[in-house]
Amino acid sequence: MAVPLQYWSYKLLSNLFFAIGFPPFFLYSWFTGKHKDSLHNRLGSYGGISKPLRGKPSIWMHAASAGEVRAAQALLPELQKILPDAAYLLSTMTQYGQQVAKKHLGSALDLFYAPLDANWIVKRSLASLKPTCYICLETELWPNLLTEAYRAGIPLFLLNGRLSARSLQRYKKIPKLMTPLLNSFTAISVISETDKERFAALGADTEKIIVSGNAKYDLKIETSGDQASSYRYRLGIRENQQAFIFGSTHSGEEKLFVDAICRLREHIADAIFIIAPRHLNRLAEIENLFSSHGLKYDIFSRISPGNRCHNIVLLDTMGELSALYSVGTFIYCGGSLVPKGGHNIMEAAIWGKPVYYGPHMKDFADAAEILESRNAAIRIKQPDDFVRSVLTLLGSPREYAGICRRSKEVAMAQQGSSRLQAELIRDGLRQRKSNN
Repeated sequence: MAVPLQYWSYKLLSNLFFAIGFPPFFLYSWFTGKHKDSLHNRLGSYGGISKPLRGKPSIWMHAASAGEVRAAQALLPELQKILPDAAYLLSTMTQYGQQVAKKHLGSALDLFYAPLDANWIVKRSLASLKPTCYICLETELWPNLLTEAYRAGIPLFLLNGRLSARSLQRYKKIPKLMTPLLNSFTAISVISETDKERFAALGADTEKIIVSGNAKYDLKIETSGDQASSYRYRLGIRENQQAFIFGSTHSGEEKLFVDAICRLREHIADAIFIIAPRHLNRLAEIENLFSSHGLKYDIFSRISPGNRCHNIVLLDTMGELSALYSVGTFIYCGGSLVPKGGHNIMEAAIWGKPVYYGPHMKDFADAAEILESRNAAIRIKQPDDFVRSVLTLLGSPREYAGICRRSKEVAMAQQGSSRLQAELIRDGLRQRKSNN
């Protein structure tokens, strides 16, 4: 990889920034205790990380924060299937990302904080970890790390790559830095054709780019009609009966939708409403809410075929929701009308149903963007928007069928993504080995 003037400028500035900024940060951390646990990792020291056996590959994945950790969570099992002897390492940039990784992946690999992107720290990290390859999840590109790894002969992979229009314009201002960095990758896997076009616009070699969907939404759900039939039979839902599902709701959301449910019942007398709170310890709170509004309901676990008495059902079991979405006519995904960051809307979209959510989708903003770009989901500001949209779609079967079709198409396009990306790593390592 040629070393342009823009990279030398970055290298100088990053080292200067470290020299000026790190000493006061160190003192702050030392006296307050904040970030103290990450300092040794940030400086390229990894005493607690197990070393791979001689001759076995060591795969370093980097996930900036929680969103990228979810991609790693989908990718890791696929990598372990095809590279079972490898040691796996995962770095994160943020403390929150580290917490999520510990919760979901802590027993499966070694976790650490990513090194600061100062040249001497990066060299120290690479010398200590000795990775067989480096995987950048999504698009957090650290020039010193990528440059030094490339010089050391370490294959680089960019997986689950995405590039917004705003980032594209920003990166276009430094083409002599970005183009060599992108072309240092052995392979680049991107989420969509639009992402491929944007990477190509920055000078990335299109022969290295594949479109594989988003690993974060590679769902392990069996989308068969049998599940829907089973739930319909148990809940007594007729084939053409309208069913509304409010999934993963948080405190305050059920109260917001009470009036909406009452209004919808006026228009659709036999509609079924299924409420699935995110946390089961809130069941009593929701039952009190329903009782205060004179709404009668059944508890899901107590329902058997033929004994449902009311048209409101309160889900009181775990692990049921993603499959229960199969019977919904309209689906609202919670944690989004209240500021909780939203939930995985692809779990609902994969069943080919209209998916609604509020403005607070920070944790799943990319899923919302993917669906909205195809007019395959509906963002609402308040429950009244939900009611209006539902009544409009009920009056337009063709429009309803269109959004259902697009919703499923978008979600299905993400399936198999983690396997494709794992195979990309395997093939890249094989090719590198055969060339040496």
